[in-house]
Amino acid sequence: MKETVKETVGAKELSERLKNFAIDYFLIDVRNDKESYFAITPEELKEAPRCINGIFLNYVMDGAFDKADELLASLEDNSFAKLAMLLVYPKTTESRFLGIAKYLREHYPPIHQVVLTAGRPFLLNGVQDFTRLGFFLKKRKDIAIANLEFLYEPSIVPAIYNLCLAEYYYQQNNIIEAEVLVSRTIKEFDKASQSRLLFVALFLQSKILLTHGKIVNYESYIKNIRKFVRKEGEQEFSYNIDAAEVITALYGGNTEFVNKWLNKKAPDEFANFCMLDLYRYMVKMRCYIVSEKYAAVIALAEKLRPLLEIGNRRMDLCELDLLLAICFFRSGEKELAFEAFEHALKAARRYKYYRLIADEGESVVHLLASYIKAKGKTPFLKMLMQMTRNMAIYHPFYLKAIYKKSVLFTATEMNVLRLLEQGKSPDEICEYLLITINTTKFHLKQIYKKLGVNSAHNAVWQARVLGLL
Repeated sequence: MKETVKETVGAKELSERLKNFAIDYFLIDVRNDKESYFAITPEELKEAPRCINGIFLNYVMDGAFDKADELLASLEDNSFAKLAMLLVYPKTTESRFLGIAKYLREHYPPIHQVVLTAGRPFLLNGVQDFTRLGFFLKKRKDIAIANLEFLYEPSIVPAIYNLCLAEYYYQQNNIIEAEVLVSRTIKEFDKASQSRLLFVALFLQSKILLTHGKIVNYESYIKNIRKFVRKEGEQEFSYNIDAAEVITALYGGNTEFVNKWLNKKAPDEFANFCMLDLYRYMVKMRCYIVSEKYAAVIALAEKLRPLLEIGNRRMDLCELDLLLAICFFRSGEKELAFEAFEHALKAARRYKYYRLIADEGESVVHLLASYIKAKGKTPFLKMLMQMTRNMAIYHPFYLKAIYKKSVLFTATEMNVLRLLEQGKSPDEICEYLLITINTTKFHLKQIYKKLGVNSAHNAVWQARVLGLL
């Protein structure tokens, strides 16, 4: 098959596109135009200086922070172009971000086009990691509102502020407060046709529903999200909506859907690496875990770690260490598991990422129990255990290993399993299948052996977990 060569776009046309950045030209579009931006000559850049923004954003998406730094150094200090880039630069610390925003407010008109979500299902953990500013949101609401009014349309700023607080409350396990706020924001964003922010709010609502033990039907819920965002810039969301769909499928135990995404839609971290795919990479690590591809988990984690460290992404690093701990624990490497887990626990305690730990459910219950047995119990670990245990009870299918097709069941064994699911006794199974009681017992013994259980009840449960029933 002959490979098609994508034509590059001229500097002037790219400059025109960037005029509508975050309106009908998004980060994903900037990424698609990567070759065109990198083909711009110095002479063309003088004629279309706005294109430097596209070049900078592609450096960031490549994880090429050294090149991004060089480009920033070439710009005049306190120039609008440089300061606007620093607002969305991952290396910009929270304190510096606040200082830049204050300077811009004092010297320039409002931007109203900065999108700090970048299509991701988080606001405080979007382009940059602002999760540590949660306390600041409450303490200095006036400054927070002033910054938001500079970056976004003032009419939706109260709803954005509430959504930021909802994410902060959620991580602290203040579920009721988070639920009240996110319900309000959904109505406001829908009314204002703010698809980007509506996506964030709906995703957070799905997380809250899961903590209540609600079974979130991934097909209908994600279909609902797609319906809301289709009106405006769907291309900005589609790749992350797919990944959000995988997360809900994991909680529902739909391993077939998970496998399909992993094989056909998941980002290729080695062929086309892009920091814009960070959320999808985290989802992919979970898919690797349920597929027992532990080497792939480690390889992807180590590829991401240096970039997350440079970008000050503390929440993502905490998540990375947690997934690594689960990976090591499942593969029998307890010492490595504890080492990674301690890094995750340290960050979770310091920055109050409680739900980040608890939402991984049963995998963390086993890990926590083993860790407490070896290191001792503390009030913090006790709290996490209670939260995590609740998720494990509510969502027993989450992160279950995918059933290995190499373990085959005969047609008769599958019929016996189905009859067990219906509550049939061994004698009744004999009547249905026209076989003797000894033959029935033989089939039951084989089924128990293949499923690694010792009772009919556990056999049915395990078969459901593995997707056999």
